[in-house]
Amino acid sequence: MSLTRYWSLCNNVIGRRAPATLRRSLSATAFRPSKASTSNSLTAALCVIGDEILNGKTLDINSYFFAKRCFELGVAVEKIEVVPDTYAAISSSVQSLSRSHDIVFTSGGIGPTHDDITYKAVGRAFGSSLEYHADTLARMRRIMSGTIADPRGTAEQVAAARMALFPAGATVVYPCEEYWVPVVSVSGNVHIFPGIPKLFENLVDAYLPSLVVNLSGDRTAVAFTRALVGVSRRESEIAPILDQVQEQYAPMGVKIGSYPDWVPKQPKPDGNTPSDWKPPTVVVSVVGKDKEQVALCQAELCQLLGGIDLGTSDKV
Repeated sequence: MSLTRYWSLCNNVIGRRAPATLRRSLSATAFRPSKASTSNSLTAALCVIGDEILNGKTLDINSYFFAKRCFELGVAVEKIEVVPDTYAAISSSVQSLSRSHDIVFTSGGIGPTHDDITYKAVGRAFGSSLEYHADTLARMRRIMSGTIADPRGTAEQVAAARMALFPAGATVVYPCEEYWVPVVSVSGNVHIFPGIPKLFENLVDAYLPSLVVNLSGDRTAVAFTRALVGVSRRESEIAPILDQVQEQYAPMGVKIGSYPDWVPKQPKPDGNTPSDWKPPTVVVSVVGKDKEQVALCQAELCQLLGGIDLGTSDKV
């Protein structure tokens, strides 16, 4: 099987469960809590790597997926960076993100070609040389039928083996038993993922929940709640009210956002809806971890803005 064919097959595999050994592997990973984290949430950042993102060839959907999953797990995503395929840009990004966030994921740049430099760039960032990972080479040989990963073989075999050339001392785990592709962790909180969307999604789904549980320790990971209010008024008109209510609820960890012309699916007006009701032209979002405070804030905004309750969810 060619490398291209293998990656294509990876794209077609969906919904894998993490192996029982994953949490034990994560527990063995050194963790350095973020000094910048002052809330009751773990903080996260994503470094998206690839010239193809920056030059418009490829639409980045991994950052959207990552942010959704973090929201559902109660992890506060504070930054998403997109950097080119250069050692300086990748190294600088992961160093900075690692210092200021509890969890840092990278996406992209771990294939067999010359422009796949993520492992080496991350290694440079934290002073690690590269070394072949024997277990990953063995998994590649077992799973990638038709392609032999061999550092001393043919040009194609050497190219395949490059995908098992990791920073020395990294923690390597296999969240999905069906894949040879691991998650490689460096410096305690930087976790390296492939960029292919379906592969990225399956690995994140299998890896991130256990990581959050492990890092939460004695704390219970609390998901965010989002409540929506539909308003048929101009943003400039409601801005003073939003300022006032945001100040009131900020101490409770509640954040308010305003989004014009974004209208989610909504229930039909019921018997309590005014006869002059019109579809909202602005949607106000209320986000927090205290469901009671979110609900109170939503109700207050409905009253003050003449808005309509568009629902509450812990999903994006």
